[in-house]
Amino acid sequence: MIFLPITSYHPYLIPIQAWYEEAFPIDERRDFSELIRLLSYPDMQLCALISDNNLVGFILYWQWDEIVFVEHFAIDPTERGKQFGQQALAQLLKLPFQYCLLEVERPVDETSHRRIKFYERQGFTLNPFDYIQPPYQPDKAPVPMRLMSIPAIPDSATYDRLSQLIKERVYERFYGDN
Repeated sequence: MIFLPITSYHPYLIPIQAWYEEAFPIDERRDFSELIRLLSYPDMQLCALISDNNLVGFILYWQWDEIVFVEHFAIDPTERGKQFGQQALAQLLKLPFQYCLLEVERPVDETSHRRIKFYERQGFTLNPFDYIQPPYQPDKAPVPMRLMSIPAIPDSATYDRLSQLIKERVYERFYGDN
């Protein structure tokens, strides 16, 4: 699995946009044109996932000091079930970090339970703290979610620090940047 960083226009953005908009409800993602404007930010990585010279998905993550935060991750629907997701996460987990974090829907239905189990098989822990995904725009609604992490978040003070970091650097930082 190869992570191909996309830092400016690239033809792969066409299928990535389709997967992004299909995989994530509108309240759980940016407008794609806003995402494109963030490509130049050095702490944000949008990577095409390449296997055997074929585009099979994408991962968007942020990296600060010892923190890796996965904002979005999706595999081409026609390529699911071929272990590309596991391969991509194994590659991501080679990065240096104290915490690797991602948001998931709360475990309320079969799909959310299946997604959580997938991440648990990759070594992530579903943390017990309530988490609200901040809105992507100040006029949008926040989304109740949960944070998964490697390693588990040990206490509420650490959780508060990490969730505040995500809120400030992924969401609120870009309010009004349109």
